Amino acid sequence: MSATLLPVLLSVHDRAHDQQTVLDSYLDGVVVGYSTGPPFGQRLITFADLERIGQTRRQLRYQAASNLDGMLASVSVHGVPPALMVSFGGIESSLVLADPFWDSLAGSVPGELVIGVPARDVVIITGSRSPSGIAKVQRAVDRIFLAKGEHLLLRDLLTWRGGRWDLF
Repeated sequence: MSATLLPVLLSVHDRAHDQQTVLDSYLDGVVVGYSTGPPFGQRLITFADLERIGQTRRQLRYQAASNLDGMLASVSVHGVPPALMVSFGGIESSLVLADPFWDSLAGSVPGELVIGVPARDVVIITGSRSPSGIAKVQRAVDRIFLAKGEHLLLRDLLTWRGGRWDLF
């Protein structure tokens, strides 16, 4: 097993995991799994893996969060307002868990940060005071769900308030 672990967001309905997979609650319908890689998201850590490597669940969480924070320099934000896209090697949704990343973006959009995270590999950013941005993000989310994309996550938009994500 690779020594590099990252947290990965998963729908509770995603077939990529089962009862043996180590999962932590996050948002309604969304859980956090842990993946070895690269590539990330294909191999999820199981309870048997934890036992084999002699780690506790708490150590796993800490190592994965630490690795995620250490990789933030490789994140790119592109596009033009009112909506921006994030690139992060196919696990863009993992960035939802990277508080330092969102803290660094606060103030770069009109109002509070608002994001769409319709699938594991898609994060779209706008601001709460950008009606056209919110409409654009919501349309993109709706299109991805309509297309029944892989690893679907959230139909709802999220907003960054007080250092945490809430439903918009």
